[in-house]
Amino acid sequence: MVRRCVLFIVVALVLGSGVALAQSNNCTIVGTWMHSSGPADMFTWTLVVTPGANATVGQLDYEWVLVNPTLGMFPNAVRTTNPNGVWEKVKQGEYNFTWVAYGLDKDGKVVYVLRPHGTATMTTCGAFNFIGTYDVFLPTQDIWNDPPVGSVPVNEPHWRMPVVVVQ
Repeated sequence: MVRRCVLFIVVALVLGSGVALAQSNNCTIVGTWMHSSGPADMFTWTLVVTPGANATVGQLDYEWVLVNPTLGMFPNAVRTTNPNGVWEKVKQGEYNFTWVAYGLDKDGKVVYVLRPHGTATMTTCGAFNFIGTYDVFLPTQDIWNDPPVGSVPVNEPHWRMPVVVVQ
Protein backbone atom coordinates (compact mmCIF):
# COMPACT_ATOMS: atom_id res chain seq x y z
CA MET A 1 0.00 0.00 0.00
CA VAL A 2 2.77 2.44 0.91
CA ARG A 3 4.55 1.58 -2.35
CA ARG A 4 1.40 2.42 -4.33
CA CYS A 5 1.00 5.77 -2.54
CA VAL A 6 4.65 6.68 -3.16
CA LEU A 7 4.33 5.62 -6.81
CA PHE A 8 1.14 7.70 -7.16
CA ILE A 9 2.84 10.79 -5.66
CA VAL A 10 5.90 10.42 -7.92
CA VAL A 11 3.72 10.01 -11.02
CA ALA A 12 1.59 13.01 -10.01
CA LEU A 13 4.68 15.17 -9.49
CA VAL A 14 6.20 14.16 -12.82
CA LEU A 15 2.97 14.70 -14.75
CA GLY A 16 2.25 17.94 -12.93
CA SER A 17 5.71 19.27 -13.70
CA GLY A 18 5.27 18.32 -17.36
CA VAL A 19 1.99 20.20 -17.58
CA ALA A 20 3.52 23.30 -15.99
CA LEU A 21 6.47 23.10 -18.36
CA ALA A 22 4.18 22.70 -21.36
CA GLN A 23 2.10 25.69 -20.31
CA SER A 24 5.15 27.95 -19.93
CA ASN A 25 6.45 26.85 -23.35
CA ASN A 26 3.08 27.70 -24.93
CA CYS A 27 3.25 31.34 -23.85
CA THR A 28 2.67 33.53 -26.94
CA ILE A 29 2.20 37.16 -27.86
CA VAL A 30 -1.40 36.49 -28.91
CA GLY A 31 -3.84 38.20 -26.53
CA THR A 32 -4.98 41.57 -25.25
CA TRP A 33 -2.30 43.88 -23.85
CA MET A 34 -2.15 47.27 -22.14
CA HIS A 35 0.47 50.02 -22.05
CA SER A 36 0.80 53.20 -20.03
CA SER A 37 3.69 54.84 -18.29
CA GLY A 38 1.49 57.22 -16.33
CA PRO A 39 0.04 60.69 -16.85
CA ALA A 40 3.24 62.10 -18.40
CA ASP A 41 3.25 59.42 -21.10
CA MET A 42 2.18 60.61 -24.56
CA PHE A 43 0.64 57.23 -25.46
CA THR A 44 -1.71 54.92 -23.56
CA TRP A 45 -3.49 52.08 -25.35
CA THR A 46 -4.86 48.59 -25.44
CA LEU A 47 -3.51 46.22 -28.05
CA VAL A 48 -5.10 43.08 -29.47
CA VAL A 49 -2.60 40.67 -31.02
CA THR A 50 -4.22 38.03 -33.23
CA PRO A 51 -2.72 35.13 -35.17
CA GLY A 52 -2.53 35.20 -38.94
CA ALA A 53 -2.25 32.34 -41.41
CA ASN A 54 -0.08 30.43 -38.91
CA ALA A 55 1.43 30.75 -35.43
CA THR A 56 4.43 32.82 -36.60
CA VAL A 57 2.67 35.88 -38.07
CA GLY A 58 -0.39 37.97 -37.31
CA GLN A 59 -2.13 41.32 -36.91
CA LEU A 60 -1.86 44.16 -34.40
CA ASP A 61 -4.96 46.23 -33.61
CA TYR A 62 -4.41 49.14 -31.22
CA GLU A 63 -7.05 51.26 -29.50
CA TRP A 64 -5.80 54.65 -28.30
CA VAL A 65 -6.89 55.56 -24.79
CA LEU A 66 -4.69 58.64 -24.55
CA VAL A 67 -2.60 60.14 -27.33
CA ASN A 68 -1.28 63.63 -28.03
CA PRO A 69 -2.18 63.92 -31.74
CA THR A 70 0.32 66.74 -32.34
CA LEU A 71 3.28 64.53 -31.36
CA GLY A 72 4.81 67.82 -30.25
CA MET A 73 5.62 68.54 -33.93
CA PHE A 74 2.31 69.02 -35.77
CA PRO A 75 0.14 71.67 -34.06
CA ASN A 76 -2.65 71.37 -36.67
CA ALA A 77 -3.18 67.62 -35.95
CA VAL A 78 -6.36 67.15 -33.90
CA ARG A 79 -6.75 63.38 -34.05
CA THR A 80 -4.70 60.25 -34.61
CA THR A 81 -6.23 57.11 -36.12
CA ASN A 82 -6.08 53.83 -34.21
CA PRO A 83 -2.96 52.00 -35.36
CA ASN A 84 -3.00 48.72 -37.27
CA GLY A 85 -0.03 46.55 -38.02
CA VAL A 86 1.64 43.19 -38.29
CA TRP A 87 3.92 40.96 -36.24
CA GLU A 88 6.21 38.05 -36.97
CA LYS A 89 7.85 35.60 -34.60
CA VAL A 90 11.65 35.78 -34.52
CA LYS A 91 12.12 33.03 -31.93
CA GLN A 92 10.44 31.82 -28.74
CA GLY A 93 9.39 34.94 -26.81
CA GLU A 94 10.65 37.45 -29.42
CA TYR A 95 8.53 39.17 -32.10
CA ASN A 96 9.05 41.93 -34.67
CA PHE A 97 6.29 44.58 -34.78
CA THR A 98 5.42 47.21 -37.39
CA TRP A 99 2.29 49.36 -37.28
CA VAL A 100 0.91 52.51 -38.87
CA ALA A 101 -1.31 55.38 -37.67
CA TYR A 102 -2.27 58.69 -39.29
CA GLY A 103 -2.41 62.18 -37.78
CA LEU A 104 -5.38 64.13 -39.09
CA ASP A 105 -6.29 67.83 -39.12
CA LYS A 106 -9.76 69.27 -38.34
CA ASP A 107 -10.88 68.60 -41.94
CA GLY A 108 -9.76 64.95 -41.85
CA LYS A 109 -6.70 65.50 -44.04
CA VAL A 110 -3.55 63.53 -43.26
CA VAL A 111 -0.89 65.66 -41.54
CA TYR A 112 1.62 62.90 -40.80
CA VAL A 113 2.09 59.13 -40.85
CA LEU A 114 3.43 57.39 -37.73
CA ARG A 115 5.24 54.09 -38.39
CA PRO A 116 6.74 52.46 -35.31
CA HIS A 117 8.81 49.30 -35.68
CA GLY A 118 10.88 47.19 -33.34
CA THR A 119 11.05 44.04 -31.26
CA ALA A 120 8.70 42.83 -28.54
CA THR A 121 10.40 40.53 -26.04
CA MET A 122 8.28 38.60 -23.58
CA THR A 123 9.61 38.90 -20.03
CA THR A 124 6.87 36.62 -18.60
CA CYS A 125 3.66 35.12 -20.00
CA GLY A 126 1.94 38.26 -18.73
CA ALA A 127 4.39 40.94 -19.87
CA PHE A 128 6.50 42.04 -22.80
CA ASN A 129 8.79 44.94 -23.53
CA PHE A 130 8.81 46.74 -26.88
CA ILE A 131 12.11 48.31 -27.92
CA GLY A 132 12.03 50.16 -31.20
CA THR A 133 11.67 53.43 -33.04
CA TYR A 134 8.71 55.65 -33.79
CA ASP A 135 9.31 57.06 -37.29
CA VAL A 136 7.26 60.03 -38.50
CA PHE A 137 6.65 60.81 -42.19
CA LEU A 138 4.91 63.55 -44.13
CA PRO A 139 1.84 62.40 -46.10
CA THR A 140 3.72 62.91 -49.39
CA GLN A 141 6.47 60.45 -48.41
CA ASP A 142 6.78 56.74 -49.12
CA ILE A 143 6.86 55.31 -45.57
CA TRP A 144 8.56 52.11 -46.76
CA ASN A 145 11.42 53.70 -48.71
CA ASP A 146 11.91 57.38 -47.76
CA PRO A 147 13.82 58.51 -44.66
CA PRO A 148 11.53 59.76 -41.85
CA VAL A 149 11.32 63.46 -40.94
CA GLY A 150 11.66 62.44 -37.30
CA SER A 151 12.42 59.38 -35.19
CA VAL A 152 12.17 58.67 -31.48
CA PRO A 153 13.60 55.56 -29.79
CA VAL A 154 11.19 53.86 -27.36
CA ASN A 155 11.35 51.26 -24.62
CA GLU A 156 7.78 50.43 -23.59
CA PRO A 157 6.46 47.88 -21.07
CA HIS A 158 3.19 46.06 -21.78
CA TRP A 159 1.15 43.74 -19.60
CA ARG A 160 -1.51 41.19 -20.47
CA MET A 161 -5.06 42.22 -19.59
CA PRO A 162 -6.26 39.94 -16.80
CA VAL A 163 -9.62 38.22 -16.59
CA VAL A 164 -11.62 39.51 -13.63
CA VAL A 165 -14.10 36.98 -12.31
CA VAL A 166 -17.25 38.42 -10.77
CA GLN A 167 -18.27 36.51 -7.68
